[in-house]
Amino acid sequence: MSVYTPLTQAQVETFMQGFPLGELQHYQGIEAGVENTNFFVTTTQGEFVLTLFEQHQYDEVRELVTLAHHLGKAGLQVPAPLDDQQGEWLHTLENKPAILCHRLPGNHIEQPSAAHCFAIGAALAELHQAARDLPQNRPDEHGLEWASNMLDKLADDLSTTEKSLLAAEVQWQQANQTQWQSLPTGWIHGDLFHDNALFVEGESADRVGAILDLYHASSGVLLMDLAIVANDWCCDKQGNWLGDKQQALLDGYQSVRTLTDTEHACWNQALRAGALRWWVGRLANRRKQQQSGAEMTAIKDPGEYQAKLEKRRA
Repeated sequence: MSVYTPLTQAQVETFMQGFPLGELQHYQGIEAGVENTNFFVTTTQGEFVLTLFEQHQYDEVRELVTLAHHLGKAGLQVPAPLDDQQGEWLHTLENKPAILCHRLPGNHIEQPSAAHCFAIGAALAELHQAARDLPQNRPDEHGLEWASNMLDKLADDLSTTEKSLLAAEVQWQQANQTQWQSLPTGWIHGDLFHDNALFVEGESADRVGAILDLYHASSGVLLMDLAIVANDWCCDKQGNWLGDKQQALLDGYQSVRTLTDTEHACWNQALRAGALRWWVGRLANRRKQQQSGAEMTAIKDPGEYQAKLEKRRA
């Protein structure tokens, strides 16, 4: 169970009294969390999620959640913290930073369709557009320099073939930075896999209910964000494109924001950069857990993104 900080009903009632959201009816701990403590909270006016941050200090949380707050004010369906009656959205509960968000509608999808890809493309473009007027003060910690630095750190974990592939791709990306550095930049999600989105079922089965997990968002190349989505939503685990999903994703994105000629020219490079990012990321996560002795059940297969990188290079 991932309720690291239990709360009594009296504590939740006192906390909720600061919001104009009616009277508390029910609250329940959420077991699915990994890093934080979360509760479903039901009042006479709706359903909400209360989050206590277990591993971050107050100022860190303000930095992490500012983008979600900004996007929520712009009307996007994201886990945006709600203002209390004094206009504050970041609070302290049991000596932990805490926020309250609406419980967002929809369900996760296992196999995205072309319609889902179109919808998430449009939603990602809306996120990029809505974040334009928010200062970009969070540099991307998982860019090309990071991947290059990881070469030596991961060397003992890799086969000769894997080391050669990683070194060759980093070198290729470094040699093709001139055009890349001219691409439009802004806030990127960086982790918009299909398990970080909710879809509302019914007459509009392709409607995005919410985009989740904005805690690792940063400044970056907008095209990279779209490529990360393509590499997860539009292909199989070997990197083979599935039907017209890639085109549907691009069409959905461009229904909101038109890609530049340079972005079109750099699309394959972005796909390669996105695959590199997540191959190295998964390798790093695996190494971290091996060194800590933690259980390995939650580690996603690095080989999936090695295969996708090889496919994009081909």
